[in-house]
Amino acid sequence: MPDNCTNNNKLHFKLLPDYATYLLNNKLREFVKIQLGLMIKMDVPILKYYDLRGTEEQLVEQFLSSYTTFLTSVINNTLNITLNETLKKWVNNQLPNISKDQLVIEDITFVTYIRKQAFFNFLPSYTSDVKLALDLVKEIEDYSLELVARSLKTLMEIQQEKFNEVNETLKKHEKGLLEAQEIASFGSFEWDLTGNEKSTYTPQVFKIFEMESTNGLEDFLNYVHPGDREKLQASIDKALKGGDDYECEYRFRRNGKEKILWTKGVVNFIEKKPASMVGTIMDITDRHYILQRLERNEELYKQAQKLTHIGNWIWDIETGIIKYSDELLRIYGLKPNEEMTFDKAIKLVHPNDLEKMHEALNYSLTTHKPHEIEFRVIRPDGDERIIRRHAEVLLDEKGKPYKLAGTGQDITKEVLLNNEIKEREKQLAELNLSLEQKNIALERSNKELTSFSYVASHDLQEPLRKIKTFSNLILEKEKNLSEEGKDCFGRIIISAGRMQTLIEDLLSFSRTQLFENTLKPVDLNNVLNEIRILHSETIKEGRLVFNISNLPVINAIAFQIQQLFENIISNSIKYSKPGQNTEIIITCQLVNGEQLSFSNDKIKKYYKISISDNGIGFDQKYADKIFEIFQRLHGKNEYSGTGIGLSICKKIVENHKGFIIAQSKLNIGSTFDIFLPQEN
Repeated sequence: MPDNCTNNNKLHFKLLPDYATYLLNNKLREFVKIQLGLMIKMDVPILKYYDLRGTEEQLVEQFLSSYTTFLTSVINNTLNITLNETLKKWVNNQLPNISKDQLVIEDITFVTYIRKQAFFNFLPSYTSDVKLALDLVKEIEDYSLELVARSLKTLMEIQQEKFNEVNETLKKHEKGLLEAQEIASFGSFEWDLTGNEKSTYTPQVFKIFEMESTNGLEDFLNYVHPGDREKLQASIDKALKGGDDYECEYRFRRNGKEKILWTKGVVNFIEKKPASMVGTIMDITDRHYILQRLERNEELYKQAQKLTHIGNWIWDIETGIIKYSDELLRIYGLKPNEEMTFDKAIKLVHPNDLEKMHEALNYSLTTHKPHEIEFRVIRPDGDERIIRRHAEVLLDEKGKPYKLAGTGQDITKEVLLNNEIKEREKQLAELNLSLEQKNIALERSNKELTSFSYVASHDLQEPLRKIKTFSNLILEKEKNLSEEGKDCFGRIIISAGRMQTLIEDLLSFSRTQLFENTLKPVDLNNVLNEIRILHSETIKEGRLVFNISNLPVINAIAFQIQQLFENIISNSIKYSKPGQNTEIIITCQLVNGEQLSFSNDKIKKYYKISISDNGIGFDQKYADKIFEIFQRLHGKNEYSGTGIGLSICKKIVENHKGFIIAQSKLNIGSTFDIFLPQEN
């Protein structure tokens, strides 16, 4: 037996018994009817366990006995005993129609609220004595609060019992219980207006306001929507001046959320001065928005028709009258609320579509089956529209068609768009054919380029080799050459050498244009080892120092990667400071694409390989120019080269879907950052 099932003087009232006698003798059926109506309207969960079929009077009759028993217990001041017995039956699972687990917190809060509203409803007819009415309100509130408190305590004990049996199930329902309290919450308050700080609030008030405490009206008003503060203040002021009772609906903002609250209060006056206000507060957010949505349903329906360009119509065959929705009138270019007849509607149809229109109508009228048709209409303003119409046949009790109803949709843009798409598809096919022809021409050009590479490799270089050979022979064998002649032949040999180098670099650059589809794993550590072997003599002499971190294995074209590193390292050696050893530092780290401003793929990861030297460097403003073909920052007499090496590097990196950038300072050194995809 729960602790709350003991004697309790809180349920012993002075005024309520007489009021209950009045209700039992004069208003019993109305008292029952109001509560049943509110329970059905608020969809109290407990109702689903009762048979609610039948007329209103039959339902009242069904519940008359239980309400008579309740009022009798109020009259006899035995509410405490009645409540104890009810709670005991609940705990022992002896309630009619439902099990103890089926009674939920919404039933307690809703039923208590509904019963209180029923009590309040008949107060004006019972007494005109405000003092008596207020005292009765207080006793009703006391009863309601005690009923909720003891019922909730019993509910919690039942839940605790259930928790002991199925602990995990209760944990899942615990959150739902708290949410249900919030949904069904209402609170009461007594606001002290004398300045003695004797205001009292039920805990639910603070839950609704989401506040732990309040310092008064100003503290509370800070959270009222600015647009409603003036209205709320005016309602309070009017009540304090002895006008109507305080009642207001307003928006309340706190913790980033907005609620719709409804508050009603009665001001108590002492010596014509407001002393206190007693009232209740409810969170009506859900109800407010439901009503708002209901009011907007018709408007939303009209907007939906407008957005989809679909209207509805119904044709009364006997009268010939056709009722069009607002959207359909707009589609046809007619005036709002314009009366339409079958004859007027047919006149709007394009002459070339009249025959199929009549065929569709005759088909539905004879077979009683629906039809769908697309046709053109000419609006009063001369504009032409394409309509897709769906029609259903309505039959009377004799099976004879008496109405046609359906929808009409403006598909003008859709049809025009489809026509445009077909035209674009035709153009695309022509472009694809042109592209295919250009691809064939490109393949032919590539083959010609390959042939040229072989010609350049052999036929162009052969004359140069002979020029160098014979020039060297003349210099060696002809002893009578003047100094000027020797100088000329020397220049010929140097120019031929430069020409050979240029041809070789051009061939290297052309080979980078032919990207191989097959990528293979390449260990960059092996690539660097081969380059070090190539420069082993310089390293032994101490004029070249490498400092290389561990490098990854990547998917790449081996000979191109080899050439990439050779070109950059050769540049570092070539542009070293006179009389100073060359130091080359190579490091590697993995970076995300999102860190690189020049990468469009923010998800891809890249190996950042940095090659730094301590050479002569260059002005940073030329950082992009150095990668252009034939671009040189120094005279050909100062440093050898053709200006193609770094262009080859850039092309190789691009072939591997990567990036290369250069950073440099004059007389300090240069750094080339190469970004190669981790996965290619």
